[in-house]
Amino acid sequence: MGRPFKVIPTSGCYWRVRRERLLGEIRGTGRQSKTVTIEVDRLVAALGPELHILCEADIAAIRRAAGGMVAEAITRLRKGEVIREAGYDGEYGVVRLFRREELSGTEAMFGIPARAPMPLPAGPAESAIAERVEAALRIISAFSGLAQENMTQLAGWRFLELGRRIERALLTCRLTRAFAAPDAPDGSLDLLLELADSQISYRQRYVMIAALAPVIDLVMLDPNNPRSVEFQLDRIETHLDALPKQNAEGRLSPAQQIAASIATRLRTINANAVDTNLIVDIENSLMKLSDAIGASFLTSNERTEVTWEALA
Repeated sequence: MGRPFKVIPTSGCYWRVRRERLLGEIRGTGRQSKTVTIEVDRLVAALGPELHILCEADIAAIRRAAGGMVAEAITRLRKGEVIREAGYDGEYGVVRLFRREELSGTEAMFGIPARAPMPLPAGPAESAIAERVEAALRIISAFSGLAQENMTQLAGWRFLELGRRIERALLTCRLTRAFAAPDAPDGSLDLLLELADSQISYRQRYVMIAALAPVIDLVMLDPNNPRSVEFQLDRIETHLDALPKQNAEGRLSPAQQIAASIATRLRTINANAVDTNLIVDIENSLMKLSDAIGASFLTSNERTEVTWEALA
C-alpha cells in the first residue's frame, strides 16, 4: 500500500498533500502528533470537509479559525507555490509550503513565524488568540529553561532571577487585586488560579470550589507554592544574600531591608486580613526594591538617600 494522500487541484496542477503533513510542517511536530490530530478535527468541525478547506473555503474564514500561518499555507497551496523535495535512498519525496529559512529561528524552536504576526481578525477569534498565547508561552518557557539549565549561576544570573521574581510577584499582586476583589464577577477566583498556574495545587489541597480566603492564601502567602508572592520573596532574599556585601558592618543592604520588610508582612498575616490596601503597599514596596537593587548594584554613582527610601 502506498502512503495515503489528498489530490488538490491548484492552478491547473495536482499536488499530493496530506493534511497532517501541512499542519505538522507549520506546528513543527510530526504529522501523527496529538497537536495535529486535534487541529485537523477542529478545522473540519469549524469549516467543513477537508477538501473544501484546502480548495474552496474563504481564506479569511481559515485565518479566523486557524491563524495566519495555516491561511498562508493554504493560499500558497492553491496558487501552486509549493516546494517539491525529491526522494532519495528509498525515502519518499515531500511537498513543502515554506522555505526552511522561513521556519528557522523562532519557528523551528517554538512553532511560531519568524516574521511579524498578522493582525488578529475583527470579531470572534478565539483560536487565533489561543494560538498567539500558546506561542508566547512556548517562548517564555524556552528562555526560562535556558536560563535555569545553561547559564552559569553567578551574579549576572542572580540579577536575571531577581528581576523575574519581582515581576512575577508584581503580576500576582495585580491579578489578585483584580480577580479577588469583593465586586469581581462570578468565576474570577477560578480565573485567578488559572493565571497563577495554581489550579491543580488548589484542587489537590481543597476539596471545594474556589473560595476567597483559600485562594488568597495559595497565591499570596503559601511559601511552598512556586507561583505565590511569598515564594518569590523567599527566593529574592536568597539571591540578595548571595550578592557581594556593600558594607563591612554586617547591616542589611537597602534592598535586603525592603525584601525583609515585605516578607515579614506576608509571613505574619492571615489570608482573611489581606485586602486591596495591603496588596497595593506590597506592589509599591516591590517597585522600591527594584529601584534599590538598581541603585546599589547597577549604577556607577552612589545614591546615599536610598537607605532611607528603602523603608519610606
